[in-house]
Amino acid sequence: MDNYILFLFCIVGLCFGSFFNVVILRSLSGESIVFPGSKCPKCNHKLYPWHNIPVLSYILLRGKCYFCKEKISIQYPIVELVTMFAFAASYLKFGLSIDSIFGIILLSGLIIMTTTDLKEKLVDCNIAILLAVCGLVFSYLRVESITDSFLGLILGAVIIEAVARLGYFIKPKIRVMGEADTYVAGALGAFFGVNGICIVLVYSLIASVLFALPAFLFNQYKNNNKSTCILFVLFALSAVIFKAAYQNWITFAAVGISGLLLSVSILKNIKNETKRTYLPFVPALAAATIFYIFFQ
Repeated sequence: MDNYILFLFCIVGLCFGSFFNVVILRSLSGESIVFPGSKCPKCNHKLYPWHNIPVLSYILLRGKCYFCKEKISIQYPIVELVTMFAFAASYLKFGLSIDSIFGIILLSGLIIMTTTDLKEKLVDCNIAILLAVCGLVFSYLRVESITDSFLGLILGAVIIEAVARLGYFIKPKIRVMGEADTYVAGALGAFFGVNGICIVLVYSLIASVLFALPAFLFNQYKNNNKSTCILFVLFALSAVIFKAAYQNWITFAAVGISGLLLSVSILKNIKNETKRTYLPFVPALAAATIFYIFFQ
């Protein structure tokens, strides 16, 4: 019986994933998610029902539009499969319970916001607000402290907003993070409470470093800031040597000096930037949430 229920969750997840692709595409274009019906984003031809079968249609059509033969974004089957896994994982973790329902709601919202953040660095704050309301309702229905949920919402939003405004000390009117990140952090706080959101934010910091570091270094290299890249390599090498081999005042000084020079170089580059480059932070929050829910 459990296998049949799991299979049902997978099928429903695939179907919702197909719908989420519509939400993602049309939230970026400003179109209604209801009308008109499904169409090719390239030639605008109305799609037949068999063109909308999750994953299978992409395979049968060989990743191309049936009408104009333009390539279909790999995003479509990826979102469908990720949603399927999210639904299945929620059932395996929580079974048939209210926890499973709200876990699916939370993960679904994060899937949509993560995809739009990666595609266009845009996040619909209305989804985050809806998740925050769901988080408060979740705490109420579980007869947990709704006060803790509300304080978690406030704390998550305040911490991320404070971090975002640190950019004002570097350059006027420059935020370190986008405004939507504050809403998303608040929504997660509503779900997890004060202790939970603190843990999630720590995990998201680690995830953001892993995600952002390669992109940051590539951007520095592309902008001909090779000194920053060299200083980072020196800092990383000195830190590894200090940690793994020689822990003395010489290696400690090397770590401190290279780290200080790297920080000065980064701040100098930020001040000289004519166009601010934002790195998506919602994916880091989503990764931290997944780790907290399923592996904590």
